[in-house]
Amino acid sequence: MPLGIITSTQIEADLVTRLLIERNDFFIQGKYFYKGILGQNTDVVVCICGVGKANAAHGTTLLIERFKIDTLYVIGVGGAYPSSGLKIGDIVIAEKEIYGDEGLATRSGVKEKNKINFYTMDKINIPLCIADGIEYYNEFPMSLPKKVKIQSSDFKVKTGNFITVSTCTGILERGMELEKRFDAICENMEGAAVAHICALSKIPVIEIRGISNIIDDRAAEPLSKIDIIKAAENAQRFLLQLI
Repeated sequence: MPLGIITSTQIEADLVTRLLIERNDFFIQGKYFYKGILGQNTDVVVCICGVGKANAAHGTTLLIERFKIDTLYVIGVGGAYPSSGLKIGDIVIAEKEIYGDEGLATRSGVKEKNKINFYTMDKINIPLCIADGIEYYNEFPMSLPKKVKIQSSDFKVKTGNFITVSTCTGILERGMELEKRFDAICENMEGAAVAHICALSKIPVIEIRGISNIIDDRAAEPLSKIDIIKAAENAQRFLLQLI
């Protein structure tokens, strides 16, 4: 069975797809898939799923059902939380993927009426899915890659919790709140949805991201393309060392 790779955008998979031997391209339900061989004999299918949870879940389902993958790598870029100690281009590997938005928001008592409290799905006793008798709420455990000798001094590698959000964080105070609540090092917009679908199908999932930005107060404008490309290429270079 082939190994699956999923990314949200083409730029996050350019290096990998260029290296595929005997490549075949597919366009299925609005998504691009690239099937081929990496290195000597690793069968691979790459999916460009699109941004966000719904696209990620859809792409993951197609990889599992159409291509019968046995392991899935999520690669791409992510935003590092302020206290993570990470820099642009560093590599992060997920120990857990956590839905950051799913839950209940309420106000405190009358005296603290401006304070918003957030309760995760376990606090309101509603699992997001049940697989093999295990109830999954906001958190999904991730597989970790085997240790590999890093052949680059361009980045450091750190493992930790990832948060999947629907709205990217561009407010420092919000970023500090999220990293503290979930003991997380970075955020993205797809990972938890991928882990969710893989848990239902008993597919191991490994997530590797390059840091494209450090969360801070920012204007409503695109991130640096140079930083995005650096982060995306570093994540792919790291992946290629693993497989």
